[in-house]
Amino acid sequence: MISCKQLIDFCVDYLEGDLPDQEQQDFRRHLGLCSHCVSFFETYQRTPQISREVLQTRMPRDVKESVLAYLRERISSD
Repeated sequence: MISCKQLIDFCVDYLEGDLPDQEQQDFRRHLGLCSHCVSFFETYQRTPQISREVLQTRMPRDVKESVLAYLRERISSD
């Protein structure tokens, strides 16, 4: 059985298929027993996708103008 720290260390190799068979089995076994690591691993897997989605999202023009106006007001009042 692997520890939580080992699971974290093995994430990249597991996802890339580079983890030896025994460690893959231990990785999956640990996930079957540790809800904290399941939460971490799910988040770890989704991070690249979420990052891509955020980078593609554009701020609506009116929101952008409101934020800029607010920032200008804050700067001028300091």
